[in-house]
Amino acid sequence: MGFHHLDHYAATASPVTRTAPAARVLGAVGLALAASLLPPGAWAPMAATLALSFALAVAARIPPGVLLLRASIPLAFLVLASVGILFMAPGSEVAALGPLRVTGHGVVLFASAIARGAAAVIAGVVLVSTTPFPELVAALRELRLPRPVTSSLALAYRFLVVLAEEVGRVRRAAEVRNGGRGRVAARRLAVGMAAAAFARSYDRSERVFRAMRVRGYRDTIPGLTYRAVDAASALRVGTLLAVAAALVVAGRA
Repeated sequence: MGFHHLDHYAATASPVTRTAPAARVLGAVGLALAASLLPPGAWAPMAATLALSFALAVAARIPPGVLLLRASIPLAFLVLASVGILFMAPGSEVAALGPLRVTGHGVVLFASAIARGAAAVIAGVVLVSTTPFPELVAALRELRLPRPVTSSLALAYRFLVVLAEEVGRVRRAAEVRNGGRGRVAARRLAVGMAAAAFARSYDRSERVFRAMRVRGYRDTIPGLTYRAVDAASALRVGTLLAVAAALVVAGRA
């Protein structure tokens, strides 16, 4: 068991998947950084940056419904975190919600935050959807991210898989025993499943770690395959970053 549904489109032949993972990481980070550097109210560059993110999704052959579904959760958190700007920003009042006053400057800041965040989130969704996690960790290591950080990410992913396996076993055992009939019983079952899954996964993770130490683990995850950045990948990501930089310059002009 794993989280292969997240990188389902990594096996789809596309210009994005033909690009080296390290170049994909640079492109996604660069596009997100460009979106964050745009000033509030730079609507044309923001729209162009958002369109560029959607173009990446189209190039990766990710269906629009899947893209929006995967982006909806982080965007919902972004909206909840930014909605206070509508009422706290200074400026002239444009609307009223009971005792709260919405200002024109607050609307501009709120819309700008959502537009910039949407471009960054979509770029991240494209990266995760087209890059298996081991390749992503290898790309981060190739980009000289500190080795303890990449090793921690790889171990966290492995232990999340262990936790998912234990939860699946506990759930199947409960279903076989007809557990969870009724609301009260379902709540008790959920609490018991969480406790049992945590205890079993913790014990199993300890066994996995001891086995790794016996086999010579020294803070380095073996078996990560590197895919060098070729000329075509460098050209693709270079073009993307150049366009993103031009949009930032145009937005701040």
